[in-house]
Amino acid sequence: MPSFTTSVAAVEIIPKNTTRKSLVFLNEDAADSIYIKKERSENMTVSATDHDYRIGPGGMIALNSINDGKEAIESRWTCVASANTPRIAFFETEDIER
Repeated sequence: MPSFTTSVAAVEIIPKNTTRKSLVFLNEDAADSIYIKKERSENMTVSATDHDYRIGPGGMIALNSINDGKEAIESRWTCVASANTPRIAFFETEDIER
């Protein structure tokens, strides 16, 4: 599972991918929350007041194309931390063999 530290400035977690079938986001921090958002424009608009999901300390969210829809899975996702520099990890699956 790739991971990186985020901060109170918005960053892209994962770019748009039309072959993606599922996503998992994990907040590896023990104290701070991370806000994530499926971006609908080129600009990053994620914030503590404008987000799709809040992932609490140690929490995770899993999305798949069957339950959550193709648009949610294939879109670009961004995040911002509630404070400090928590680590976020992600995992994606694709409907393609390499």
